[in-house]
Amino acid sequence: MEASNALPPTVGSIVDTTQRLRLWAGRSGSGLARVEYSSEFARQRVMQSLKAALLERSIPLHELVLPTHQDPVALITYLLKELSQLERGVVSITGFATAFSGQTPLPDALRIVNFNRERLVHLPLRQIWWMTPVFLQTAIHALPDLNRWFMLQLQLTEAVLDESTSLSLSLTTESTANIDDARQRSGYLMREFNQARTAGASTEELITTYLLPALEALADVGAQKQLHDLTTQFEGLLGQLKYSDSPDLATSLNRLANLYANQGRYSQAEPLYTRALDIRERQLGADHPDVGSSLNNLANLYKSQGRYAEAEPLYLRDLAISEQQLGADHPAVATTLNNLAGLYKSQGRYAEAEPLYRRALASGEQQLGADHPDVATYLNNLAGLYESQGRDAEAEPLYLRALASGEQQLGADHPDVATRLNNLA
Repeated sequence: MEASNALPPTVGSIVDTTQRLRLWAGRSGSGLARVEYSSEFARQRVMQSLKAALLERSIPLHELVLPTHQDPVALITYLLKELSQLERGVVSITGFATAFSGQTPLPDALRIVNFNRERLVHLPLRQIWWMTPVFLQTAIHALPDLNRWFMLQLQLTEAVLDESTSLSLSLTTESTANIDDARQRSGYLMREFNQARTAGASTEELITTYLLPALEALADVGAQKQLHDLTTQFEGLLGQLKYSDSPDLATSLNRLANLYANQGRYSQAEPLYTRALDIRERQLGADHPDVGSSLNNLANLYKSQGRYAEAEPLYLRDLAISEQQLGADHPAVATTLNNLAGLYKSQGRYAEAEPLYRRALASGEQQLGADHPDVATYLNNLAGLYESQGRDAEAEPLYLRALASGEQQLGADHPDVATRLNNLA
């Protein structure tokens, strides 16, 4: 038999994602798979190929689109009801990013989903949950053990243009297609915003449900010009809207500040972070975990600007709040420990940084598991500290562990894996 010269499909491509889903979906039993995707049109291509492949094996493939802006309890009730009516096969579930009402903060809504996950997992179906990068990032932050839900975790990185952009649906570069998708999602959300505003929707709903997701869709693919134009428009709209200083507004201001900070627009991010912190302190109390989160965000901003003396007391206050309210081993505590250690490292205070990095790593391994992405970050940071001190023999095994974890969890072609390869080199 002659050996085939065909190259294996690129990890994250439409072909690769389809093949992996086909193999997983063809097995017996229940379980969940998660696919991170940015291009809706690429997702549709995967679904077309997957449906054809499963049809040949007489395996039904159902598609379920979640309703929008639902109370989380009502959404779970709906999801369980719809899934329980399917006797067997595979079900594809989309719409998570817009499924939850703005009346409940998304992290809280996700925790309600978490409370019901055993009921979802044990249904006699194989479920594919499609998640956008922005939604997935929020979900992982709210539910540190999210990765343990899924038997299969994929990232669909290849994209295609839709027929309005290219009659042939030809393959194109990821960045071009993803930006095209983001523009379409952003435009759709802004049209929905105008309709909801005319209908008298609350300010919190307008901001949380429409404006911020539109901004985040553009930010996620690096569409800087479009993002700049829309943030300018956002600022004008925010000035026109009437609102009270509610915790929901603080959350929205914080998300907008994150977008500015990620763009390096620190002077615009700082007053939003400060205002969010002030609202939370007055509305929730000085020791609330959300106050700690605001302190951490503002400290990160100061650190990025080299304002170390201003950042340190904020990190320390956040650490005290998190330990008191959440417990010493909570993942949020590990995050703050890691950030404070990074501040000390930036100042050359290595002896103070090392025990904090070690504690963050130990807590992450215990609470999240050895293969969690946050644990890989802690490994990489501790290795970097050792390297800065010339302790190469101690740094190398940590870099290797971080690299192996990244390749397993993110795929060999992920940018974070490239960073870890560079660090080890």
